[in-house]
Amino acid sequence: MLRASGNARRSWARAAVAIAAVATAAGCTGRRVTIPLIPPFVPSSSPMLWSEPFDTLNPEWWREVEVHGHTQYEAVPLEGRPCLRASSHQAASILLSPLRFDPETYEWLSWDWRVDRLVEGEALERKEGSDAAARVYVYFESKGLPWQKRNLDYVWSASLPVGTVLTSAYSSSSKIIVAESGSASLGQWRTVERNLEEDYERCFGKGSLPEVLAIGLMSDTDNTGGDALAYFDELRVSRRPRAARSRRP
Repeated sequence: MLRASGNARRSWARAAVAIAAVATAAGCTGRRVTIPLIPPFVPSSSPMLWSEPFDTLNPEWWREVEVHGHTQYEAVPLEGRPCLRASSHQAASILLSPLRFDPETYEWLSWDWRVDRLVEGEALERKEGSDAAARVYVYFESKGLPWQKRNLDYVWSASLPVGTVLTSAYSSSSKIIVAESGSASLGQWRTVERNLEEDYERCFGKGSLPEVLAIGLMSDTDNTGGDALAYFDELRVSRRPRAARSRRP
């Protein structure tokens, strides 16, 4: 989805600056987590490192970076549940949160999401169709310029089967993983849980696992020129699976 030339390239360069700032800030502080945690603060001994329930959209924790126009992001109540609403109309911007941690220690990422409107004309394997109603990005410290950092791009695809892995049509450093698919669950909350170490190895091969630099959320329709509507909630980074946490005090 992220172009490498023209206006979109300049827009992504701004996103790259944001990711570079994430790396710089984290490196200067020496702390694993460089953004405030949701009160109350989570003790270091806790299995959960970070949680975002989207009661509000705090600008100190999240920054919107334009790619092509602006996706509308806002914290809203949906059927009594606080969450993040992402509405895209022929546009794309990414919501980034700086979060630096070791995914070998905190290897589980989970979130809830709901899609009410899928992208018409989605074709993630081609530049002209590389949009998705809902995406969750994980950026890793890696070689290259800031916008060349390796990342995992979890998507709710309109048609590709769950488990599909693709290389982005715009960058070999970005690997797309289909975590949810199709219209059968439209308008329903779905929970996704991923093991970052396993997914990184699957996409980039065995070797040293770099630190995570940032988490990103996106709903984008700039390539297809249509509309999409999605909701996000309960982002979590933890030492163990969410299901296992729910069985323990």
